[in-house]
Amino acid sequence: MKLSKKMQNVKVMENNERLFSCPICSSEMMLEDQVRFVCTNGHSFDLAKSGYVNLAPQAHTTKYDKTLFEARTAVMSSGFFEPIIHKLVEQVIQQIGHVDNPVILDAGCGEGTHLSMMHAQLPGEAVGIGIDLAKEGIVTASKMYPGFIWSVADLAAMPFRDEQIDVILNVLSPANFAEFTRLLKPGGAVVKVVPESGYLKELREVFYEGKPQKEESDPVGRFAEHFDSVQSERVTYTFELPEGLLSPLIHMTPLAWGAGVEKIEEALRMGIREITIDLRVIWGIRR
Repeated sequence: MKLSKKMQNVKVMENNERLFSCPICSSEMMLEDQVRFVCTNGHSFDLAKSGYVNLAPQAHTTKYDKTLFEARTAVMSSGFFEPIIHKLVEQVIQQIGHVDNPVILDAGCGEGTHLSMMHAQLPGEAVGIGIDLAKEGIVTASKMYPGFIWSVADLAAMPFRDEQIDVILNVLSPANFAEFTRLLKPGGAVVKVVPESGYLKELREVFYEGKPQKEESDPVGRFAEHFDSVQSERVTYTFELPEGLLSPLIHMTPLAWGAGVEKIEEALRMGIREITIDLRVIWGIRR
């Protein structure tokens, strides 16, 4: 009998409970009766109905809501990020080619589309973990993409034991390099994606009205302060927007957060048909 989506997630957690550590006291955790994680000091965390676990020690409110993640799902399912996914898969395979049952952590996974799309292209039986502080993203991921470990968790104190992860993904999300180093196995790798100057320039011209925006001056240099054998590649292309995708694209980005309804309607009226993707993929090895 085929397992439910929830039980597919639960089974992966059960088979990999060794990876977890308590977010409160850092002690070992066990999955008890397939319904809760309990640490050796008695801290308990119930699994949600859709098969994820909330391991954020404190409640957090973010700007990322259900509508945003629905928009992200629509955009990501359109092929919008396909060249980036291809580059990520290429780098991950390069890092895990010699590893049996590698563990891959997507730090800041959102609704899980990147991790799911990548995982489907990887050889062997990789264990996929997605964490995000935005609960709505993890709820969406756990329902849409069974067979992964999904957890609400803080990137500044990730609920996993030291040196358990083979590759960490960090796609257009804040990083915590100290935590990444703690979690990675010796020789493990980080693959990070950051925006370049042309990323979504057609939308930025509308919402920022040509005003220059502050950008991180040297993300590769900062990355190299923490990891060895650092390399990077800029990936730039234009994507033709299918009918109806402009609205989800606008609503999935932070560009619209501070904009009024009139500005959003102005962007929609422009009927933008092509959008520029301009990203840099950076990778390096734990030192």
